[in-house]
Amino acid sequence: MRMKLKSLVLFFFLLLLFHESYSQKNCFCTLQGKVSSIENREKIKGAYVYLKGTNFAVQTDSSGFFSIKKICPGSYTLVCEMSSYDPVEIKVNLTDQHEENIALHTHDEHLQEVVVSGKRNETSAQMRGSLSSEERKERDGLNLGEMLKGISGVQSLQTGSTISKPVIHGMHSSRVIILNQGVRQEGQNWGSEHAPEVDPFVSKNIQVIKGPAGLRYGGDAIGGIVMLEPNALPDTSGIKGELQSIYFTNGRQWVGSGSLEGGFVGAKGWGWRVQGTIKNGGNIHSANYYLANTGVQEQNFSGQIGYKSRQFGADLFYSRFHTVLGIFLGSHIGNVNDLERSIALSRPLEQFTPPEFIRNIDRPNQDVIHDLLKFKSFYQVSPNYALRFTLAHQTDERLELDVLRAGKNINTLSFQLSTWNGELLLDGANSSQLWKGQFGLTFSLQDNITSGNRVNSPTLITSLLPNYEQNNLGLFAIERMVKEKWELELGLRLDQKQIVTHRPIKNYSFIIDRDIKNFTGLSGSAGLKYHWTDNLESHFILARAFRAPGANELFSNGVHHGAAAYEIGQPNLKGETATNLSLNTQYNLEKWDFELGLYSNHIQDFIYLRPMVNDGQAVYVVTLRGIFPGFTYEQINARFNGLDGQISYHINPKISLQHKTSLVRAFNTKNQEYMVNIPADRFEYLIRYQFNHNKQYISAGLTQVSRQNRVEAGSDYVDPPAGYQLVQLNWGYQFNKLDVGIRITNALNESYRDYLNRFRYYTDDQGRNIQLRVAYKFS
Repeated sequence: MRMKLKSLVLFFFLLLLFHESYSQKNCFCTLQGKVSSIENREKIKGAYVYLKGTNFAVQTDSSGFFSIKKICPGSYTLVCEMSSYDPVEIKVNLTDQHEENIALHTHDEHLQEVVVSGKRNETSAQMRGSLSSEERKERDGLNLGEMLKGISGVQSLQTGSTISKPVIHGMHSSRVIILNQGVRQEGQNWGSEHAPEVDPFVSKNIQVIKGPAGLRYGGDAIGGIVMLEPNALPDTSGIKGELQSIYFTNGRQWVGSGSLEGGFVGAKGWGWRVQGTIKNGGNIHSANYYLANTGVQEQNFSGQIGYKSRQFGADLFYSRFHTVLGIFLGSHIGNVNDLERSIALSRPLEQFTPPEFIRNIDRPNQDVIHDLLKFKSFYQVSPNYALRFTLAHQTDERLELDVLRAGKNINTLSFQLSTWNGELLLDGANSSQLWKGQFGLTFSLQDNITSGNRVNSPTLITSLLPNYEQNNLGLFAIERMVKEKWELELGLRLDQKQIVTHRPIKNYSFIIDRDIKNFTGLSGSAGLKYHWTDNLESHFILARAFRAPGANELFSNGVHHGAAAYEIGQPNLKGETATNLSLNTQYNLEKWDFELGLYSNHIQDFIYLRPMVNDGQAVYVVTLRGIFPGFTYEQINARFNGLDGQISYHINPKISLQHKTSLVRAFNTKNQEYMVNIPADRFEYLIRYQFNHNKQYISAGLTQVSRQNRVEAGSDYVDPPAGYQLVQLNWGYQFNKLDVGIRITNALNESYRDYLNRFRYYTDDQGRNIQLRVAYKFS
């Protein structure tokens, strides 16, 4: 079946390429016109004009004129966009030369302009990726880690079917910064099974910056940055909103989300928005069996109010994220024999695969609440410079409830994290000067309290982490020069981090062991972006990043409940220093989009979690909670080399092809041994058909993940699983205000285990899943 499917896909690709060579000579239509302002009839220079769903795109010249040539006959949607103007969409039917003059209506969006220019400054010379509007719709309802899998170079680290976090260029957790509403997300992100506490529905704009790229937000983004930003608040009166309902057949999970936004009558510049999401699902089903206790429950809310004018702007944002995640019951075993037997079996023990669907979530589970309160403002101190200030407070409360042993509740862990974040920035990104700079200061004050239950006595169970305080201070400067053919960006950042820990020395005692550790590091980057032609550009980046070890890496000593592992830290770890070289090239023609990214990341004193397996002999840790695989933090010199590739080809306005490739090679440079838990090679193929009226599409995709053969024998508890292939099907239709769609993942109900799933030791991954979605926009 797999070989036939591969052959069929290859045959279809070759057939479509042949069709292109035959039909290209028939693409003779020309679309031209002028873009002007409705208010004063001035011609608009630099407006972005494109045909929706194709690769035809141009900008207007100094007289507002545009021209698009060599278009195949057919019906299209012409789109025109320009800062400070409302976008316009026009239906055009091309048979020969066609002229379409466009008039734009002025729309005051000064705050949004600032946000967009800020993005350009941060990402001008960096490798980046984002989801298309169709890809985003198809992935709505998924958690952040699974949603971002559609971007080349990005995969996900999973713990079962309910927990997922993004992996960029083979790195995750504290090496990947998540910017939620412009604020660095502060949760228990160090855990492999601690998913980001964010609701993707809040953010309409999601993009990934690959590699060390975030000098403004921290020098420790060795892997990259995930940026989640909402649309700008409305600044005129009127109310509009959106409702979404999504149902997943696997787990019988229902997701509902809605948002409402508007302005105030007679109060120009003021805007508001409220949003909420509910999610509820039960036991996940693999290709052959249900997985006990793998449900999810989630309730989220956010609200925002703000004011903006040319001189000043401010907004206040609040969100609450609450989720309860079931942990697969078969990952918590009572003795060594049962644990080894569970790992050796191709199917979990019968008591962990119930015959019927169950919605309730039992022990073990995670119960997480994350609150974010943010104040953000700017003041235009001069035509060239603006002063920006952000202050945010976050609280993250995590309960990890283990299974009961002998009827005793002895194994509950509680983490309470409180963080103050702040940034003061002098921003000259919109300056008329040759060099456009940003100079700023960031700080965070963080406090963590970890607690465990007691067992019929005052004896305190050893917690995974001690109580600690963590303070960070950063100073940075970023300068950027823009010329006609090239752009140069230089940045420098100094970070100072202090960790103060408090842990009881022994039981029945009030003696506290207090430890203070200080880390100082310098980070920098130099990026060059060169425009060879209008269709070809290259980005070259040389960056140095510094990351201080986290409290978990230094002081862990206990059961990491959600990961079903015993983890041991090393108090003498040094800070990581990474040197990154990357080259990214983009080539765009009328029907081709090509992007290739190459990178090499050398990390001195790299910290990683190594399975406690010595010469093939597994080491298990016996605790009151049961028997667990052991993992210890170690430090090596590592090198991460890789490639991200993406090719899109529009055969005609209806049919397009897409291919994505993600390759990572990571090894210990001292002994040239490959490292564990590095993503396997991943290839994606997609064929898409757009109907004439551009409101309906269908697509078929194939995801191929190779077996991870680059792992030293005997270095893990289980050899890497076999590679696999998954088929997905998509259909979407957009009415006037209603958007409906169907997505089928693992359409052939393949039985497989993913190497980056921590529960691959015990069970298969998720089977076939059919997603039904309906979205309605109103005003």
